[in-house]
Amino acid sequence: MYSTDIESIHQECLEILCYFDDVCKKNNLKYYLAYGSLLGAVRHKGFIPWDDDVDIWMPRSDYMKLLEYMQIINKDDRFVLSDGAYKEKGDRPAGFQMRIIDKSMRMMRVFCGKETLMYPWIDIFALDSVPCSRNRKYIQRFKQSLFIYKIARCKNFLIEQKSLYGIMNKVIYTIHQKTHLFKYVLDENKKQEQVMKNLMRYNECDNAKNQDYFCYAAVYLNDSQKCLFKQSWFEKAIEMDFNGRNFCVPQNYDEILRVLYGDYMQLPPEDKRITHGARLIKSD
Repeated sequence: MYSTDIESIHQECLEILCYFDDVCKKNNLKYYLAYGSLLGAVRHKGFIPWDDDVDIWMPRSDYMKLLEYMQIINKDDRFVLSDGAYKEKGDRPAGFQMRIIDKSMRMMRVFCGKETLMYPWIDIFALDSVPCSRNRKYIQRFKQSLFIYKIARCKNFLIEQKSLYGIMNKVIYTIHQKTHLFKYVLDENKKQEQVMKNLMRYNECDNAKNQDYFCYAAVYLNDSQKCLFKQSWFEKAIEMDFNGRNFCVPQNYDEILRVLYGDYMQLPPEDKRITHGARLIKSD
C-alpha cells in the first residue's frame, strides 16, 4: 500500500543515511551533508519539512573508495549501490553520481515531469578538484565539458527550464523521441569518458594548494558558480544533529550555504515549499 506521510519517507531516507554513515566510519571515509540536507541540519536540525531526499558530498578520493567498496559487497544486501539493473533509464553513471538504495521498499516519485517507480535512495556527489578560480580558463574548460555532457543527456529527459540548456533540451528531446536522430550523434558514454578524464586529471592534484572543489551537480543547477567551492571550506568536518543522530557537515557550512542559497535562514514563501510528490510503497 502507499504512504504519503512525509515523516515515513524521512524515516526511510534516514535509515539509508545511517547505513551510509556506518560504512564511512568503518572505512575511514570523509563525507558531508549537502544541499538541502545541509540546510536542513543547520536550519531545522533535520529534514526540511517539505523535502523528501538526502544529498551527500564526498571528496573524489573518498568517493572512489566508497564506489569500490559498494561494488564488491554482497549484492543481496538490503542497501546496495544503484547501478546496472537498479538504475533508471538514462541515469548518470556512477562515476558522476552514486546512489545507495533500499531494495526492501519501492516508491513512486515525480521524475522529470513523470511519475516513476523506483527504490528509495540517497544521492552522493563527488567533489572534484579544479584549479583555483583565479585561473579562469581552466574553470571555463571544466564547465564546457560538463555542458557537452548535459547536451548528450538531452535525448533522455525533458526538463522544463528557460535557460539556453532548457531550450536545447526541449528541441533535442522532441526530435529524438520521434526519429531517434541523436542515437549515435550524441553518444552519452563517450561524453562521459571525456568528462571523467578531465575530472581525474584535476584530482591527481587533489592536495595541491590553491585548488577549488567543483561538484557535478552543475547538471541540475542553472548557475554553475553555485557548484564551485573553496577546498579550505571542507578541511574540517564537524558533527551536527540531523533528526536525532549526528552526521558530518563542513565546518565552514555558513560560507557554503550562502553560495548556494544566500540568506539561507530565511524560509521560502509557502508556494515554493515543494516536494517531489514521493509516495512510499510499504509491504502489507
